[in-house]
Amino acid sequence: MNALLISLLLAVAPAAESAPPLPAPLASLGLRTGMDYAPVRSALRQHGWTAEPHDYDGAPPIARYPEVDCGQGWQAVCSVGYRKGDNVVYLAMDPAADGHLRLLGAE
Repeated sequence: MNALLISLLLAVAPAAESAPPLPAPLASLGLRTGMDYAPVRSALRQHGWTAEPHDYDGAPPIARYPEVDCGQGWQAVCSVGYRKGDNVVYLAMDPAADGHLRLLGAE
């Protein structure tokens, strides 16, 4: 499912300016595409969201964010799921050259 989300986001949202709106639970927290993952993660955790278990083997691709999984290659994106009760959101992020993860979109 993550691969489908990532493919869809890359196909319809190559830049943050043209990205579809975030799901209502994320938008209500003031989150928006293009944001750095650190404040996104903090806001989600402060409002009771928990990260879904990762689906990679071995060490996490980004040690400071063990919940995040990343693809490989020059077009790689990273993803993570969060759950709050029956609600689940999946985030797709761009691993920027400056070492930050930028939010591309969510579903």
